[in-house]
Amino acid sequence: MRSALLSLAFALLPVSALAEEPTVTEARRAQLESLRAQVAGQIQLQAYDLLDELVFSWLEQPVFALDTPVVLADVSVPVGFGSGLQALIENHFAALVVKNPRTRVLLAHCPQCTSVVVHSGAKGTIISRGVDEPEALSTAGALSGSRHALFLDFEVEGAALVLRARITALEPALPIVYAKTLSTSTSSAALLRTADRLKSATEARQEYLDALQGRSLYLVPVRIGVRSYAAGSGQSIAIPPFLWLQVGAEAPLTQARAWTGSLSLGVSWMPQLHVGWMVQGRISRLLSGSVTSLTRPDLYGFVGGSVLSIHGLSALVFQDQVLDLRDVTSQLLGVDPQALFGAVQLGLELRIKNRMGASVFVESLPSMNNAPSIGRYVDLGPLQLHSLGVEVSFCF
Repeated sequence: MRSALLSLAFALLPVSALAEEPTVTEARRAQLESLRAQVAGQIQLQAYDLLDELVFSWLEQPVFALDTPVVLADVSVPVGFGSGLQALIENHFAALVVKNPRTRVLLAHCPQCTSVVVHSGAKGTIISRGVDEPEALSTAGALSGSRHALFLDFEVEGAALVLRARITALEPALPIVYAKTLSTSTSSAALLRTADRLKSATEARQEYLDALQGRSLYLVPVRIGVRSYAAGSGQSIAIPPFLWLQVGAEAPLTQARAWTGSLSLGVSWMPQLHVGWMVQGRISRLLSGSVTSLTRPDLYGFVGGSVLSIHGLSALVFQDQVLDLRDVTSQLLGVDPQALFGAVQLGLELRIKNRMGASVFVESLPSMNNAPSIGRYVDLGPLQLHSLGVEVSFCF
């Protein structure tokens, strides 16, 4: 009777409910695997930090007075992490020792030290690793010039990862000549110090703070740019490039500096030709990521608007009509030509640590679409590109 009721209940279940169960199980398994990978990665970085601290302490106070061969006898890791974490720890530790010879520790190769050896004596036969039986190694002549063994034991204790390091002399009594225990919270971020420039945790944190504090909220960009204008169809002589110097202020519109805005003033001067002034505003968007980086360049796209005023002979280039008798008379009377026009920019800027940058841009002069002296690099009907420019910038 009971089996019949169960069969009826399963028969009445929707097909979707039966099909969802394997899907839910697979999703949970994927989530667990993702969490396991995150925890394993964090444990690996914390283990690297503890090794960095250990080797840094050897730099501050070497264990040996002279260069001394040492065998890496054993590396133990928390249960569940396996040989993969062991291999990573061995590789990182070897790199630290090789790149920091001032530790006075020289890693020595001794296959017999970690392999199983058999030692027979009056008290019986002993089967163990070579490092656990120095007498057997000495008898076999397999010490390879090393008289010391290093043991690295990693354990997870509550919310802390603990490293217990000890160096023993390869003698029958296995005396400990060095021992140190280091601990770090598994909830704290790794310091990520470079192997060839080890420093204390305090110094590493101070570097991060200096880098973050150095990124002030407001910047003063100084830009040096060159604008090149296309010559008109009736212009036989190319228009000389205009050199501009701009100084302004820039502020982030978001905490991550994904959006920034700037306002600057510019000046251009060429002897006997012109003096120019410019007011420019820009809006920039980060394209290379969601936040700016401290280690790699950042790529921004920007759009801007400018108002330019040119005084002097060069202003004749920016006339929207052919020169007439009035213009010629003004020049004869010593009155400098003037031109006032607007421009719209679109470009890309590459920033290095938010201090130096280089940009390229195109510019459209809407009031010059019909100017006889200004040509077009690109003509898309309503959108015409009259100018190309490059800039280098320094931010203070």
